Amino acid sequence: MSQYTTDKQNKHFIEPYLRYAERIFIRKKTILFQQNEKGQGFYFLKDGFVKITTTDYKKNTRIIDIPTSGTLIGEQVLNGMPYFSTATVIKDSILYYFSIQTYNKLIQDYPEIENLVVNSIIDKVKLLLSDINVKSIPTENQVAFCLLKLIDIYKDVEIDLTQQELSDFTGLTRITIYKILKKWEEDGILQIKNRKIYIYKPYILKDYID
Repeated sequence: MSQYTTDKQNKHFIEPYLRYAERIFIRKKTILFQQNEKGQGFYFLKDGFVKITTTDYKKNTRIIDIPTSGTLIGEQVLNGMPYFSTATVIKDSILYYFSIQTYNKLIQDYPEIENLVVNSIIDKVKLLLSDINVKSIPTENQVAFCLLKLIDIYKDVEIDLTQQELSDFTGLTRITIYKILKKWEEDGILQIKNRKIYIYKPYILKDYID
């Protein structure tokens, strides 16, 4: 199941409960929550983009996901856990905030919402496992996989990420990303312009995955 399909399902099932949440408009570059912070609630992304990052003990930062419209964010706090990542809004976005108190009241009247949250967490674990499996393939294949994933996320062949952010997303070095993208740019597969990546021949990237 693609992330897009899951997002559409989440949006469909959670719509009836949004009236219980707090609707908020968040500007680009705003940090929703930070890694290891003790949260008091979670979010539903109605419209926009959010970047989810983690930082290890060496202070290396990884982009682990870019949730789009229809996604639940930060729901792990419902288990009493701190946020395991940092969420930064990368495009002006509309979100709905569910406090833990609101959620606990909701599941008393609408127990089915608990399944929605559990399924969302399961889907995210599957995405992380998929990313771990990708690490076993050659670097060019890893980059192709991530670019195709970003096309699915942005629903566009124009990817609003810098090469450094793509490095953070793949876990590969900045130099490795530069060499691969430069080669593909010379081959006419993509173009790098204005700190964005424009993918002209995604079907060639699919060949790397096949």
